[in-house]
Amino acid sequence: MKTLHYFVPALDAGELLSFTLRKTTSLDRNFEEQDRARGELVKFIRVLEKKLGQHIFYMGFDIIGEKAYERFILDKGGFIEVMIESPAVINAHFVHESQAKRFTKALKDALASTLPKTPISAMFIDSIELQQEDDTTLTVQKWNELKRVHDN
Repeated sequence: MKTLHYFVPALDAGELLSFTLRKTTSLDRNFEEQDRARGELVKFIRVLEKKLGQHIFYMGFDIIGEKAYERFILDKGGFIEVMIESPAVINAHFVHESQAKRFTKALKDALASTLPKTPISAMFIDSIELQQEDDTTLTVQKWNELKRVHDN
């Protein structure tokens, strides 16, 4: 079985992404915040579609372990997983390196056009790199460690 694939991880440790869920004080506000975050995610996906030059289709919402994922599939191959809980994460996966390279550029362009023009934004965008499966990816364990640091 072939397992080689390429991926593009983006961890928003600086909480720059507009679709990051903010903490709330009540259940009603939590539902409002989830609606707000999903609306912002849709806006971002539209910008990404334009930069990428292909359609991005919503696949649905999954909960795996303790993590909630919004999933999208790309018209010309590949898929994206987005965790909107802070710190937000975008992970895109591809079979072909050329697709992954195009996505990396489009993601950086989309972020550059939507994030504030600050040194932190520039560092976030510069941190996004195409990786192969043998590279160290953002694992659930690493995300949990970052979340614990973030919440304290």
